[in-house]
Amino acid sequence: MDIENMNIFQLEEYLKELKEELAKLDKRRPKDEMSEKFEDWADEHEELEDVIDDVCDRIDEITQKTP
Repeated sequence: MDIENMNIFQLEEYLKELKEELAKLDKRRPKDEMSEKFEDWADEHEELEDVIDDVCDRIDEITQKTP
């Protein structure tokens, strides 16, 4: 998704979806932290957190511009 061209309402909805996806991912966390499945899960988790951070940063940019 191109978050640079989204308005605040679209960003907030997208952020909600991302957080729901993260919660689902958290429920699927492998128990064996030494396994390849855990490494794959951790990579996916980190990527999703990065996208969430980007969306939050974009929301902050927009709200700081608005008086």
